[in-house]
Amino acid sequence: PLPAGMAVPLERNREAVDAVLKQIPEMFANNRHGAPAGTAAVKACVEALKPVGGRVLAFMGTQPTGGLGKLSNRAAQAPNVGAKEAEKEPLKYLAPADKIYTKMATEAAEYQVAIDVFLLAPSQYVDVASLGTLPRITGGSLYRYPAFNTQLDFAQLHNDLRWNVQRPQGLEAVMRVRASNGLGVADYGGFYCKRTPTDVDLPALDCDKAIMCNMRYEERLNDGGEAYVQCALLYTTVRGERRIRVHTMAMPITSVLGNVFRAADLEAQTCDMIRKVSARLLGGSASIQNVKDQTITTTVNTLYAYRKFCASNNSTGQLILPEGLKVLPLYCLGLHKSPGMRSDAHADDRAAWLLNGLCSPVKMCVPSVYPRNFPVHRLVDECAAQGTEFPPLPPVTWLSAEKLEQDGVYVLEDARELLVWVGRQVPDAVLRETFGVDHVDHIHSNAAALKQLDTPRSKSLNAFVNCMRRMRSGYLRTRILRRGDPAEAHFYAKLTEDRNIAGMSYVDFLCHVHRLIQNKFQ
Repeated sequence: PLPAGMAVPLERNREAVDAVLKQIPEMFANNRHGAPAGTAAVKACVEALKPVGGRVLAFMGTQPTGGLGKLSNRAAQAPNVGAKEAEKEPLKYLAPADKIYTKMATEAAEYQVAIDVFLLAPSQYVDVASLGTLPRITGGSLYRYPAFNTQLDFAQLHNDLRWNVQRPQGLEAVMRVRASNGLGVADYGGFYCKRTPTDVDLPALDCDKAIMCNMRYEERLNDGGEAYVQCALLYTTVRGERRIRVHTMAMPITSVLGNVFRAADLEAQTCDMIRKVSARLLGGSASIQNVKDQTITTTVNTLYAYRKFCASNNSTGQLILPEGLKVLPLYCLGLHKSPGMRSDAHADDRAAWLLNGLCSPVKMCVPSVYPRNFPVHRLVDECAAQGTEFPPLPPVTWLSAEKLEQDGVYVLEDARELLVWVGRQVPDAVLRETFGVDHVDHIHSNAAALKQLDTPRSKSLNAFVNCMRRMRSGYLRTRILRRGDPAEAHFYAKLTEDRNIAGMSYVDFLCHVHRLIQNKFQ
């Protein structure tokens, strides 16, 4: 591109920009189509923004198979072996296919250019692992629409794009974490660029991401005192104001392990486990079996320490769990059954899940391994007092097929999408008031939107779904599935507590963890 003049103030040049956008289709209408060169286009945008910094929004409708950083179908080159053997093979396709992606992203970050990637490919494979490197290093965002269909996915794309522009965010940020004597910073995790040992560079940061910081002990701490951790963030607002934000946290120091377990944060520990798995697999040298062993070891060691030092008076044949970490084994099992660690997951599904896990805040991480399943057929009766006002949200059910009633309707939410499951025996009156049909077979499978009918059930369900979307700051891709439809396998794959191809049932896994804890006593 030209060395200057490519990026201009929009307000003063709106007519010229609109004119260029209208001319582009005409200018290239008769061009011969070659191999897609999306990566080269992103590189050109980065070069154009170097003098001023900014953000690149890259919309890719296919895999870039030509020009700079051209890609191929690496997933098809994986060895054709069984599920057990596949778990032992290093997932090399999760690392960038070409070093140019890491180099280009690092260079963009140096010039304060963030890259957001929207993957709108109708085909199955686009190499998310390579393209995801661009937002990962520049603090951008990755949006993926599997098997993109304009009719089904336009609403989500529109909302994602609008929120991308309107959400609270900052630019040209530098972050540093300090700690009091005895503590130090071990490492960071998330979407950022780290060029110096102490600072985290963020060309862009927003309210939908979080940076993880691991601390280390450097010397003995005084029992009964306090330790301090401080995070300082220097950034520029979207209005051009340079600001600094400082957060300081004081933590009590104790030598009593029971106090540590009483104050344990289950969600933060689960998020940490997801981050470490994601970072390790995206390195391209680890196998699924490696990270499964890693997560089980973390879970067993945590529960063993509690059993040995805090509940030693009980029989070793009894499984004793700390109150704050009672469902840690359940979340560990959910992580094993997630798209990031399932042996049967598609390459791009796995890479997208791991990249999201690497940057998501706690409120998004936990539902990704243990979704919430709401029985909404009783929504009108249970929430009659609040009408169509949510929250509070209705109670959830366990993630097991045994808890599904055939005359019920359920909404399963994992912070990324909504699956509406409809039983075969739902009364006709409920179907008419909720979906506008007289029989369950008349529901279009994979429908992307709920009908907005002038009935109490429809109004309550739509208000409930909109509430969850506001809580997640995202549109949440919606699919309606009926019992007996082939597409409902996607719903059943998220029922963590049942035995399936991805792993054992929760009861069996809990017994397995108990045996491993007992073995450590021998």
